[in-house]
Amino acid sequence: AVSALLSPRRPGPGGAAARKPAAGRRAAWFAHARGTAEGAMDGGIDASEQHSEGSPLDIWRIIFSHPWLLGGILAILSALLEGLGLVLQKKAQYKKMGDNLLPEDPKPSWAQVLQAPLFWIGLILYLLYSPFNLLALKYAPETTVMPLDACLLIINAFLSFSVLYERFTRRDITGSMVCIAGTIAMNTAMSQTIPGHLEDFPVMQVLQLSRDLFSNAGFAAYMVVWVSLLAGCLYSMYFVSMQSMAKPFAVPLLVGLLRALFHFLSKIMVTLVSRSNHLEVWNDPLTQRAITFTTILFLLTTYAMCEGVQQLSCRFFIPAMFITSQVLTATQDLLFFRAWESMTGMDIVLFVIATIISLAGVGCISAEQRVISSPDASGLNTPLLSPRADAVRLHQSICAIMDEYRIRKPTAPDGAPLKVIDVNIPIGSFWRAFPIGICVVAVVAPVMMWFCSYPFHAFAFLTVFSMYQGWKMGAHIALFAYVGLKKMAHYENADFQALYRAEMKDPTWKRRGGPKWEDVYHFVVLPNYKEDAEVMRLAIKSIAASGIAKTQIALVLAMEEREEGAKEKAEKLMDDFRSEFWMCRATYHPVGLPGETPGKSANTRWAAECLFQKVFDELRLDPANLVITVADADSEFHQEYFAALSYYFIHAGGESGVTPDRYLTIWQPPILHLKNYIQQPALVRLASFITSQHELANLSDPNATRVPYSTYSISATLAKGVQGWDPDWISEDWHMALKCFFATGGRLKISPIFFPIMNYAPEGESCLRTIQARWIQAKRHALGFSEIVYTHDHVPRVLKQIEGRKNKAVFLWRLFFLWIKLLMIHVFMAVFMIFAPLNAVLLAYFANHSIAAAISINSWTFLVNCTFQGIGVLAFMGLFLVSVLMYEAVKPRIDGSQSATCWWRYRWLHFVSAVPQCAFYFPLFFIFGGLAEWIAAVKTARTHVFDYAVALKPKIKQDDEP
Repeated sequence: AVSALLSPRRPGPGGAAARKPAAGRRAAWFAHARGTAEGAMDGGIDASEQHSEGSPLDIWRIIFSHPWLLGGILAILSALLEGLGLVLQKKAQYKKMGDNLLPEDPKPSWAQVLQAPLFWIGLILYLLYSPFNLLALKYAPETTVMPLDACLLIINAFLSFSVLYERFTRRDITGSMVCIAGTIAMNTAMSQTIPGHLEDFPVMQVLQLSRDLFSNAGFAAYMVVWVSLLAGCLYSMYFVSMQSMAKPFAVPLLVGLLRALFHFLSKIMVTLVSRSNHLEVWNDPLTQRAITFTTILFLLTTYAMCEGVQQLSCRFFIPAMFITSQVLTATQDLLFFRAWESMTGMDIVLFVIATIISLAGVGCISAEQRVISSPDASGLNTPLLSPRADAVRLHQSICAIMDEYRIRKPTAPDGAPLKVIDVNIPIGSFWRAFPIGICVVAVVAPVMMWFCSYPFHAFAFLTVFSMYQGWKMGAHIALFAYVGLKKMAHYENADFQALYRAEMKDPTWKRRGGPKWEDVYHFVVLPNYKEDAEVMRLAIKSIAASGIAKTQIALVLAMEEREEGAKEKAEKLMDDFRSEFWMCRATYHPVGLPGETPGKSANTRWAAECLFQKVFDELRLDPANLVITVADADSEFHQEYFAALSYYFIHAGGESGVTPDRYLTIWQPPILHLKNYIQQPALVRLASFITSQHELANLSDPNATRVPYSTYSISATLAKGVQGWDPDWISEDWHMALKCFFATGGRLKISPIFFPIMNYAPEGESCLRTIQARWIQAKRHALGFSEIVYTHDHVPRVLKQIEGRKNKAVFLWRLFFLWIKLLMIHVFMAVFMIFAPLNAVLLAYFANHSIAAAISINSWTFLVNCTFQGIGVLAFMGLFLVSVLMYEAVKPRIDGSQSATCWWRYRWLHFVSAVPQCAFYFPLFFIFGGLAEWIAAVKTARTHVFDYAVALKPKIKQDDEP
């Protein structure tokens, strides 16, 4: 219907409206358009006509009774359908290619791709995009729908990474973000008088303006450029090789040309067809020609889109195609509707600059195909490779994953030694009230806005929180936990020692420097107190399963002297496993050392001091080649973890004059609390898989800020440089990371190794005792809130000791993201149980109060809130699905999985049973989690020294199934 706004330079023949002076007719059109656009923005209805009946939480009634909001949601759904459809088409191609995903590998023919059901599913979803997009334009203006179409770029980026395994560099991510920002700026600068649909525009004017299309000088000039670009694209596609830089850009440009013209002509066709009850419209030849030409153009656009997806990676093709079509569509609107006449000079300048920036963003995205093959197509199908196997080729996917994290670096011969800042300084009490203060402010702020008659401001505050909750605590966890499962599957049958031996045959790798394989030794510290001996036996047995245990792994049992029978238990375990390790030692943490709080941190510190002061000197070991792994007493390691750790340590080099990464890194495996998953009550099981997925998601996202958790590895050089673990802090993993971060001036890295560690969740004699034990553990974990106090206290003094403005800027930049992570993990849990119902109350308020609804519902804030609430709901469903996939990934290592009932044997039954249970216990999970955070915040206001409460763990008989 927007074609009714066409403004020809001269009047056409026939029709009284057509014979009006051009200026007067154009003014009438723009007045009509402006009124329609404003009507769409305020819902198209008078506020006084709204009613307050109905359910207070009837979100569907709110959406369908407000056209602008409905149009915005339809635009987002259309972007989702398009992105999902194109990604599934590409997935069908990758499945046909199997493990051959290098740029030079041949692509499957169309006949092969058409045989894949996945391709047809993707094609159907893509075909649904256009109706949804046109329907969105019926309810919302063009300048609302076009920016929301940019959701396609976000959807494509995450689906390409998680579903297609396409790799993104930082430049690719930056280019995609620039494209999104440029699109929004471009549409912001455009005239707001371009509606998507005009229902009551006179029929004869639509026909007359459509006939006058070719007499429009702007259209004629545009068509000359359009045809020239089309000819150039066709020439590049059929007469230029794929290696040329022109071809990768010609394909998306061709699709953008066809897509933009279809977008324009489809609105003319819809406008005419919607008025087909008028005989003069249906009998006019123009209507038939418009339908025919638009249909042909739709088929050409669909074919070109499918061809582009097959030729190029979605990482590049979809942003390039989208930006091209957006620029051309915006240009059409400005030229055909003469909307530039209502734009200021500043608007035109902004539009031009935004267009150039958007196109430049496309240029930042690499067209090179960088894909990791599916784990199912990997050649690694046996734990140990034969000596004649091509280990480098078989590990190419694993090497690509490691390169995502910049793990493999050559070691310069003149690397700098580790220099640290002294952070072993007692903290003050100034910041202790911050945790409870920030929680109180977060809750009181929206409530006070409500009572002070600022409900929309409170709603905007909650919307910002909803964005964080929907993405970081929802979609990000589900999406990247799924990615993490795929990375774990790639690692499952890796042989890192074989990979290292194969690389050393290449002279290039030999010259990269670093320690030799046999020079690296591992000291595995198991702090424990009143742990079941059989649980510890399982952990030790998993460490002994490593192929390098007898030659390079030392077992260190960190016992508590205050435990009755500790010495006998340690001696018994060492006698049983002494022959399985290079060395076995036991340390006994004394009682009552000054400045210590009994717990894992104090015990680990004592064990490390014994190693530094006695063992290393006795054996004349160089700490530069030693790695200390701190584990929970119930940690079941993957048999290949320590070989992978040696490989990571050797390859963690650095440039000339720079400290090698091996002395600035903490290595972290995924921690899965699933060892007794089947025996856990539903509420505990929910907490177990959410925690496990959260940690796995942060490891699998190369750009996430990570902190160590539970079981981790650190070089002896770094541990000794920071003077070991602090004995008076309860969260030894987080605290050690923060201590190393500050001591190294922000240079610390957390590097993931995708061999999962299986842990037991707390377990008592009954369901109630198990929940109580998990509650004790949750309260202890929540005390990590006190690390915010440690962070705030050390920032000023560390910043003063960092040399150079650049180094200080890098430190502050990294500190900001680390601070946000530490803060929001605790604040989110503390306030979610309050914010979720408060957000629902505000939705009900807007729905049932006519004046508030007219002001608030048809706004970007309301649209964003509804969108992210929907994302949050879908993300929770994704969490349940990923929990089933996670169970299947480690099923052989879960107690009782071989004799489990049918509800655990089949994925679909597992999912069907998990959804209602998890949905029922979800509120309880957040209520108990929130209470634990508030208790921790109150305790932190008094001190950072807490009693270490040990949660119950299962008792295992010696003949139980491991």
